[in-house]
Amino acid sequence: MTQIVSREEALLTAAKKLDISPTKYKQAIDRFNSMKTHLEQGNYPGTFRVPEVYLQGSFKLGTEIRPFKNSKDADYDIDLVCNLGHSKQAVLASTVKNQVGERIKENGTYSRLLDDEGKRCWTLNYAEDDGVGFHMDILPSVVENSLLARPQSIAATNKDQENSYSWTTSNPKGFAAWFYERNGTVFEQAKLTQKQRIFNNQRQLYNSIDDVPNIHVKTPLQRAIQLLKRHRDVRFSQSDIETFKPISMIITVLAANSYNNEATIYDTLRNLISSLNQHSHQLSNSFVFNDYYARNTYTLITRTSDGKWLIPNPANPGENFADRWHEDDNARAKAFFRWVDWLRDDFINIDTFIEEDKLTKSLVDVYKPTNLPALSFNVPHKEQLRYPIVANIYSANIKASYKSNIYWKEFQSGQPLLKGKELKFKLKTNVPAPFDVYWQVVNTGQEAANVGQLRGEISTQSNTSADEIYRTESTSYTGDHWVEGFVIKDRVCVARTGEFVVSVRDRFAV
Repeated sequence: MTQIVSREEALLTAAKKLDISPTKYKQAIDRFNSMKTHLEQGNYPGTFRVPEVYLQGSFKLGTEIRPFKNSKDADYDIDLVCNLGHSKQAVLASTVKNQVGERIKENGTYSRLLDDEGKRCWTLNYAEDDGVGFHMDILPSVVENSLLARPQSIAATNKDQENSYSWTTSNPKGFAAWFYERNGTVFEQAKLTQKQRIFNNQRQLYNSIDDVPNIHVKTPLQRAIQLLKRHRDVRFSQSDIETFKPISMIITVLAANSYNNEATIYDTLRNLISSLNQHSHQLSNSFVFNDYYARNTYTLITRTSDGKWLIPNPANPGENFADRWHEDDNARAKAFFRWVDWLRDDFINIDTFIEEDKLTKSLVDVYKPTNLPALSFNVPHKEQLRYPIVANIYSANIKASYKSNIYWKEFQSGQPLLKGKELKFKLKTNVPAPFDVYWQVVNTGQEAANVGQLRGEISTQSNTSADEIYRTESTSYTGDHWVEGFVIKDRVCVARTGEFVVSVRDRFAV
């Protein structure tokens, strides 16, 4: 029986499911340390010191989650910086990039794991172990000119599509320090208690409480960021705007800037989402830029007088994380604020007490079903389901029949039918009530296209009786079409029927 808990407990349960385990974290850090030693011991002509190699990104900030790509869990990303001892004025970006790459290749194992050269990084792909794999992204860099940037800034290598190399300024150390400052008060309050609990549960890994890494201590801010990143991945994974989803750095900056030492995950999310929702007014057609409001009201995200958007890097103000938001008719801005609407529905507008695993099901145990037939048609007019899908919990199927004179006769998926037939599709499911049913009808073929009748819409079921879930259609146009039913419970698709194919012909072949 599912346990009913407070929404805060449900949020914490879901967030903990996103954590990397202490064992896997140790494996990741062991790999980082091995690579660090290998890079430090390399020979880099023209350098005047040993390379500085350090972590950046979510493993540094304690906001790590397992990525969710192509509607399934992907490999963890370990991001590190390799800062060579060159003077920026005396070396080319291409030289720095190649020196780091050549050093990696000097190790036979690393050479086999190495991917093709990336735009900014060298990437190693470690094989999965117990179903969990790692990517290691190594960013070559040198110290940035002190006149151009803040202390600790680096000049990182960048290769464009024409294979031309350049420098980009970044400040991962400064960003981590800024994040720790935003997170610090609550972190210090939580550290001892959480480390004690982890030590008690993982004594085989640690000799003392002090050996427990700080990354395993999570504040409401870090938990909120984990949930936000996972929610983004899941919500956009089956959306037609996935390419415009917000990057993790934007989520981290906005959440940390908004954080006011809230004691709970829910309050952290509520205050952030409420503030972001106010910023969405800048998308309205009636919005007029006002410098006063920009400084005092739209403090997290600012739309500037030229119609562009600004989310500055707090550790490198010259870097704008929203520098492409104005492109494609503000597509990234529109996608972001649509996501804010989803956040409000999924995190804020929830009951005070809910099922313990409700959020876990919708955020963690989510992927496309593997036990359903592959989609037969990939047509541009097919609408995407807006709910995340959880597989292998419940089932649903369709029984279909067509009317022959005064009788209804059952037919199978893919069975040819003549035009002009009345059809009835009945959905059966073992999902416990209450639930909603959505139907998708997709047709193809030149005949429907010629008269503007191509369909791909998803619509709700008007008849909600569990014993009488059905939909009627007719065979109006030749071609291969399909019907699919989705069962939605608590804003999650917990069962789907798979495609029931209807093949309509003018006449049957002899």
